[in-house]
Amino acid sequence: MGGNFVNQQKENCMKNNIFKIIIFFLALVSLGACDDGCEDYLDQYESILYFKNNGEQHVTIYDTSNEASCEFTVIRAGYNSKKYSTVDVSVLDAVNIQIYNAENETDYKLLPDNCFKLETPTLAFEDTDNHKKVKAFFYIDKIKELDKANYILPLVLNNSSDDINIDKRQIFIVPDIVTPYLYFEKSGYQPYKAEEGGETSFDITIPISMPMENNWDFDCTLKINPELLTAYNETNHADFELLPDNCYTLAEKVSFVSGKSTSIATVKINIPDDLKFGKYMLPIELSECSMPTFDIKEGTNTYLAGIVYQKHIDITELKEIKLTESMISSNARTEDFESLDPRTQLVNIIDGDINTSFHSYWAFHGYPSDFSEFPYIQVELPHVYSGFKFSYVTRTAANGSNNGNANPQELNIYTSEDGIDFTLLKTLSDDLPLSEMGATYESELMVPMSGSFRYLRIESTHSKESILNAIAIAELNLWVAE
Repeated sequence: MGGNFVNQQKENCMKNNIFKIIIFFLALVSLGACDDGCEDYLDQYESILYFKNNGEQHVTIYDTSNEASCEFTVIRAGYNSKKYSTVDVSVLDAVNIQIYNAENETDYKLLPDNCFKLETPTLAFEDTDNHKKVKAFFYIDKIKELDKANYILPLVLNNSSDDINIDKRQIFIVPDIVTPYLYFEKSGYQPYKAEEGGETSFDITIPISMPMENNWDFDCTLKINPELLTAYNETNHADFELLPDNCYTLAEKVSFVSGKSTSIATVKINIPDDLKFGKYMLPIELSECSMPTFDIKEGTNTYLAGIVYQKHIDITELKEIKLTESMISSNARTEDFESLDPRTQLVNIIDGDINTSFHSYWAFHGYPSDFSEFPYIQVELPHVYSGFKFSYVTRTAANGSNNGNANPQELNIYTSEDGIDFTLLKTLSDDLPLSEMGATYESELMVPMSGSFRYLRIESTHSKESILNAIAIAELNLWVAE
């Protein structure tokens, strides 16, 4: 008898454990099928309703027709929500809005009745539904006629056999009427390069987009606007020229088709053999749209294709040129500011001895601080050349220094044909010997934008010692191509 009782207890215990396991897995399945936070209410309520996104909700409505619709989700959750139920969706009245404004320090104003319509005032949940959509229609022309105020459509859930979450029963819909617009996905200055004997014919593709779904077939217009080139040169102290007409083909009309929110404009570039080397720009403006309700977005409606056309130079064409004292100069020779120290004079960079060096004048350790220019070394060549490379050696400990504090950390490379107007060719920072003493840096082949130069300027923007406005190098070498 006792043994049978014990066996029965074990059997009942096993059944209970199996039942708990089944309940656990059913709960997991139920949780896995529920999103939007509804699992928070499974154990607390038999069935509860709430807005998925409650509180203030801004809705962007593009002004493309008189009517636009938006949907908002009502969630049903709970441990026994699989049943038929209904809930009313009503508009909060002006009195309650005033109460809400006072409690929350807001200044909402009720959207007039003629500006919207609800598809249905009552949502019916079948036993299989865990959410329903509230659909609201907005009348754009009526909304645009309103005075400037914070108009809202405040909806509230009421009258249901289910519980309603008091904290999530309201939604304040703010309709933001936005004029649709077109824009270049990439705008402003965009660099391109062509080289003599290389790829001189290529396509430039320019995506044009809108920030919304496209339901129309329409066109937009592109044009070349030289005023954009003038403005760019003035703002950036640049000297681009307008790309000649025979160097490109531009289809001025770009078509959009319904269902696609992006269209591609194509510019075909074809550089003729007789084009002089230099910097050119094709200033393209997105100017018009055939959709009367569309705007062109200012600030993203220009595409400035900057095309640098360069002479091709093979590295084997470079020949080292012997620099002389009359060819080199600097704006920061120490001897121009104080008594000459042989260890710092400029001529040391061409004496073939890495144990002598040039140190530019520096405003530090009691010296006057009125020298604020970036120090540079300038080379004047006997005649014009088409390309170059250079190398330099940082100073060694033999100069009396035990650190590389005056090593340049960044170099601006300028070229000029007349020694007056200089053009920035390149800024160097990678691979420079930033702290090593007696180290050599050799540049890559460089070709001036104009295709020729006679003057080379190497400018140091800062040295290793951040407060030291100076440059120190032991040797400078130069290779040029005719």
